[in-house]
Amino acid sequence: MPLAHRSRSLALVGALATVPLLLAGCASPAAAPAMPDGLAVSIKQGRLDVVAGQLVVRFENAGPTPVTIESFVVETPTFAPGLERSEAIELGADDAVDIRLDLPASVCDAEPGPVEVDLRLRTADGAHEGRLTADDPFDTVARVNGADCLGESVAAVAALVMPEHLRSTGVGPDRRAYIDVRVEPVATGDRSMRIERIYGTTLLNAEDGIDWTLGLDVATGDAPFTISLPVRPARCDAHAIADDKRGTILPFELATDDGRAGRLDVPAADGLKAELYAYYGERCGLDAPAG
Repeated sequence: MPLAHRSRSLALVGALATVPLLLAGCASPAAAPAMPDGLAVSIKQGRLDVVAGQLVVRFENAGPTPVTIESFVVETPTFAPGLERSEAIELGADDAVDIRLDLPASVCDAEPGPVEVDLRLRTADGAHEGRLTADDPFDTVARVNGADCLGESVAAVAALVMPEHLRSTGVGPDRRAYIDVRVEPVATGDRSMRIERIYGTTLLNAEDGIDWTLGLDVATGDAPFTISLPVRPARCDAHAIADDKRGTILPFELATDDGRAGRLDVPAADGLKAELYAYYGERCGLDAPAG
């Protein structure tokens, strides 16, 4: 065989031998296993979670395989980073678990978006990584963000300060009491708001009705003033105090000049809260009011 022909034959054989190696080098790395079937996540808040400033992340495993959630991160445009957990969670088949996380700060200039949860987990099939979109059936993110941003806007106009003590006259069933809320406008600036009303609560109502209708305009640079709220028990029931969660948190209805509006909760501190419970019991004639 001529030398040139033999050389070309050897070159062809060598080239063909390298094809599988080249194809192997171009192949994509093995993808991580898909997220297990039946795994879902949602978010919510109960009454106590609102008071505690926490968000509930609920994982449900409707599938037949137990899951270990090794870590997760919750992301949504209107919350600052920080909603995450790195401690393992065991989730059995056909099981659910609620995880409570402290809420981060709200982002008030962001466009709302979905709530995404990035997960690292393990099943009998091995390790998994992926992302799930969380269900938000009660619009919890929008509500929390709206309240936070309304509070920020209100604070730019004035502070709403609950009193340390309850002001009252008389004793027993004839006792009458007042919550003196101090409004302290910011000294400088060009901001304003309107305090439309304060709603009654499960425990406390206005003396002459349910809510306190105000219609007060407040602007930066105004002199401080006091709103006196005549208050009475919403009902006379010892269980109302024993079961109370939010009865001493006053919901203000406000609107600020930047277009934000809604309810802003202003809680009583522990001292005032105890005095309100005692007043409730005294005026209702209850023998041993809880405190």
